[in-house]
Amino acid sequence: MRILMLLGVILTVAGCKAETTGTAGTLETGDHWSVVEIAGTPVPDGIAVTIDVPEAGVIAGASGCNRFNGRFETTGEAIRFGALAGTRMMCPPERMQVEQAFHSHIGRVERVSIISDELVMFEGETPVIRARR
Repeated sequence: MRILMLLGVILTVAGCKAETTGTAGTLETGDHWSVVEIAGTPVPDGIAVTIDVPEAGVIAGASGCNRFNGRFETTGEAIRFGALAGTRMMCPPERMQVEQAFHSHIGRVERVSIISDELVMFEGETPVIRARR
């Protein structure tokens, strides 16, 4: 009976661990993410916000209107995104609002979590950007 109880506890703990796997170190070269939510607001259909990892420590993508690129550093489970460089086109107001929200929030990200095909970026304990593969 004790063995069955112990086995049950081990399987439960192993199952919980699998659900919470994901740290800053999981952003890997070749990743491509489509942002679906910024600060709790869904990215409108037809507006592309993407995050690519073309090489270690580098991100690039589309921010709603313009293209961007920049660097990130990881320390343990923490992540820090540096200043992003980008093109400077003007777009319709809705696209510019999405872009402004993206740039405002990615600069505050402190850690990321990847579970299955979802990337969640956190400021403290608050999810600020959600993306999918």
